[in-house]
Amino acid sequence: MSRGIAFPFLTLPDEIVQFGGWMIGDPEQPLTEASDTLEHWDYARDLQVFTTLDFDWNHVAEALELPVNEILLDICLIAGTGSGVLPRRRRRVFRGEVLAGSGAIQISSVIPGDCLSARLLLELQISLLAPLNAESKLSPKVRGARLWQKRLDILIEDGGDSRFPIEAVNFNELFKGKLQQYSPWYLHWQRGSMRSDFSGTVRLYVNTEFSEISERFTNGDRATLQAIMGDVVSQMIESYLDEDSSDDLSECDVGSVGSQIRKWLDLAFPGKTIGNIATLKNHNPGEFRACILASTDIGASE
Repeated sequence: MSRGIAFPFLTLPDEIVQFGGWMIGDPEQPLTEASDTLEHWDYARDLQVFTTLDFDWNHVAEALELPVNEILLDICLIAGTGSGVLPRRRRRVFRGEVLAGSGAIQISSVIPGDCLSARLLLELQISLLAPLNAESKLSPKVRGARLWQKRLDILIEDGGDSRFPIEAVNFNELFKGKLQQYSPWYLHWQRGSMRSDFSGTVRLYVNTEFSEISERFTNGDRATLQAIMGDVVSQMIESYLDEDSSDDLSECDVGSVGSQIRKWLDLAFPGKTIGNIATLKNHNPGEFRACILASTDIGASE
């Protein structure tokens, strides 16, 4: 959990939460430590994820400035999956309540293989359930206030889709004296062949000087991600339609710029030809942009 973000209430430092690490593997088989890539997977293979949490409850109470005998926490594990740079589907796969004084909690879930595609994003969250009437002005007082989070993004299917290179940086330092210095985000794209490597050609910069936007993006805020990715996808699709639409994207290799643009086009404009999409952009740009924006919605958690 990033400690560079200034929350409006006290949260749990990483050293107080004893996180057991991510374990993954086949159900009812020995699990192994998860990494950012899972190879040799197919849709017939279910996956089990497992971890543990333990707390030093006196330190938890001190960190939150809450009475130790009244603390009740909510533990939630969310799994996201789907092709593209953002998960297309997110659902809660584990939820439990932990009362102060409890021992270690085991968190385990089996995720059906036919629900997985290209990536598995795991988000483990700790939120407040009680108490809500703390005397300290800095203590969390809202049910569901997020106190701690751990994430892991796993690429599956032997590489699946390209990962979107993203950096959160200070634009006053990186782009000093340039027009983009005062932009909340900036897509750097070295134009070239649609067959160029996506991860080596494209990079999204998020400006940490816009602290609220940067924080929401880092925390996976749904509306913020949708707005930023809608803009990014629009830029790349429009550029392709304006200059390279004669290129056959179906011939582009997995991991290329063209392959990723083709996936975005299929998501935003299912069943439409490149000609249809270009006509829509030219004659009804509002509808064109709205279709792209709708396609970048990661969806609500179940």
